[in-house]
Amino acid sequence: METNNLKNNELITGISILAVLYHVRSLEITKCMLIEPLLSYTKVLRLLCRSNSSIKSIEDLIIKESIFFTNFNERYKENLMLSINAILLFEKMKLLTIKDNKIFFAGDSFNFHEPTLGEKAKSRILSSRNLAMLLSKGETSDLYLSLRIKL
Repeated sequence: METNNLKNNELITGISILAVLYHVRSLEITKCMLIEPLLSYTKVLRLLCRSNSSIKSIEDLIIKESIFFTNFNERYKENLMLSINAILLFEKMKLLTIKDNKIFFAGDSFNFHEPTLGEKAKSRILSSRNLAMLLSKGETSDLYLSLRIKL
């Protein structure tokens, strides 16, 4: 797998997490850790960007769309520090808060439509509603099991 730290950085990851939280207002920290590894798959990102996407669950994504997450565990581990750093950065910027194993949206002043955010951020923002729906359903342990994450 190709890793490009200039493409995936704390700001892009933070915007992705913030955009998902905008739709659900809060998520468990462990679910937020899945955002960057999921969006790092181009096929998943494109699918979630579509407004008419009818994906109901992670299992649905795997079965119906034939998306194979063969290396998801590696992506998860590679992006773990990036996700943690992004969360801490955005907490310092007062765009989100952490309390009782949950992350809460606090970015009401954040402009998701700012043109200078760039195309990568724009596509992640477009995917956030569908990703929020996927992550808010079901138990975290079921998501981790479906994605075959080894802790």
